[in-house]
Amino acid sequence: MEDIIELANRLGEAISRSPQSAALRAAREQFNKHPDLVQLLKDYQAQADKIAQLERENKPIEVEDKHKLEELHNKLIAAEPFKKLTSAQVEYIDLMRRVNETIQKHLTETVSEQSKNGK
Repeated sequence: MEDIIELANRLGEAISRSPQSAALRAAREQFNKHPDLVQLLKDYQAQADKIAQLERENKPIEVEDKHKLEELHNKLIAAEPFKKLTSAQVEYIDLMRRVNETIQKHLTETVSEQSKNGK
């Protein structure tokens, strides 16, 4: 089992050194240098949470709330640091998806082999 843990450690280190991880760290660092954008993202998330809560409670959502969410969204997506952060997140998530698919493929093969052998 220790060899599996060692492989997991090496995989984690490799992922953290990947270009996708480096790009994500750099984009996050650049984004965080803009406190106005950080606050804008917090405001957007709070507004989205408010609307989601109203939906869960089957309460009416005011047009003003929808407009506010759209306005915050439009401001965010127009900001270059946010675009770069989002792009870096997509690339990182794609890397993690591919890693998980590869691991899952081998686990599925193992389970299939055990089923064939009656285990």
